[in-house]
Amino acid sequence: MNFESLVADTVYGGGDTLSEAGYTLHAVDNHAGTSGGVGLLVNGLDPTSCWLGGCPTNNTSHFYAGLNDGGFTITKDDGGVFSLRSLDYGFIAPVGGLANVSYGQLMLTGTFGNGGSASIALDFPGTDGSGNPLFDSATLPTAFGNTLLNSLTVRACLFDGMGGCTVAQDWTDPSIYQAQFAVDNLRLAEVPEPASLALIGLGMGALLQRRRKSSSKHA
Repeated sequence: MNFESLVADTVYGGGDTLSEAGYTLHAVDNHAGTSGGVGLLVNGLDPTSCWLGGCPTNNTSHFYAGLNDGGFTITKDDGGVFSLRSLDYGFIAPVGGLANVSYGQLMLTGTFGNGGSASIALDFPGTDGSGNPLFDSATLPTAFGNTLLNSLTVRACLFDGMGGCTVAQDWTDPSIYQAQFAVDNLRLAEVPEPASLALIGLGMGALLQRRRKSSSKHA
């Protein structure tokens, strides 16, 4: 999924969806429907997308912005399994002019057909010379990247200064609505269904048999 086929500046609320390349992204409001827009499709070439700064500056294509502590879940349209091999990601800050440090993590959670799950967290990259966040690319470790998933959920957390990474849960926390992220170029590897694998096997068997017959004729 690289979001290039979709219309930029589209805002997504909790429960809204977008589809591309055989997958559907479901926007998630992690504050029980009170967050407003939790996603935005950004055109990296449009300087007005983040007029106060704070968006990653080194991506000139379309990308998905997870806003206001929101997240999303991805599923395959045919209900099949898939794996996430790599993606580009970055932090989205309320404003630009930030110090060049990591402000939190992108959190990935995949679910399996048996109800189990696997998770991984990626530290956000730092900022450019103007204090705006940057995109980075991540290839997922084999233990996660080759895992067969029924769904993938993505959200962000912010470092709390005490060794943890958290998401604000109520209005008393000044960091509420600031766990935000950008993602692009999700490399989602499809896994053939067992019936498809069987057909591939039959096809290879027929090809080998044909080659044997052809060789015997020339013997």
